[in-house]
Amino acid sequence: MADYAEMPSTMWTLIAQARRGGRDALETVLRKYRPPVLSFVRAAGFPPHEAEDVTQEVLLVLVQDDVVAKADRDRGRFRSLLLAVTRHTISAWRRAGGREKRGGGVRTLSLEGGPGDDAPRLEAMLSAPATDDAFDHLWIENLVRIGMNRLREECERDGTPHFRALLMHASEQRPYAEIAAALGVALSDVQNYLHRARAQLKRHVLKEIQEYSSSRDEYDAEAAYLMRFVE
Repeated sequence: MADYAEMPSTMWTLIAQARRGGRDALETVLRKYRPPVLSFVRAAGFPPHEAEDVTQEVLLVLVQDDVVAKADRDRGRFRSLLLAVTRHTISAWRRAGGREKRGGGVRTLSLEGGPGDDAPRLEAMLSAPATDDAFDHLWIENLVRIGMNRLREECERDGTPHFRALLMHASEQRPYAEIAAALGVALSDVQNYLHRARAQLKRHVLKEIQEYSSSRDEYDAEAAYLMRFVE
């Protein structure tokens, strides 16, 4: 595993800033975590236009409600929290026959709950299985997408061909000989480029995991778990 160091601005901090009206923080949350949520909602059987609405509701619940304040760092991983909120929102939307909208019927999440209050408690939701292979595959795919963007930016800045080699090999399924011809290098160079590109990509993915982890123990457990989904 990569060395762990406390990040000055973790994803938890960004969400807290978004709840206070920080537009840049909100855009960061939406940009980073919208893709796996949307894909998971679509896989649950929602048509495209409705999947967009459900996904927006998930992210609004996460940012605008008191979810982060209630589910502090000691309650579980950020990925598990987002999975719990997504499951809840899908269920609530289905119970309402697709009429759920912000301010129009979505139940807020509760840790306390008073007499006669049948709103789902966040504690109960977080006690559900914290993993879902389908969601976790989508999660790591999103982290790899972010990592590939970081790798492209890094290689463009440094003038290295590692990203191009990895893209041709992994995405285009091109053999080493074609990659070597396209880059004007020897086969041994292609092997070296791919080795370095994979190492750089892994470093970027681990850095993303670190940014939403709240401790070294959580980071180690999260990285070990998610790396099982990487071929």
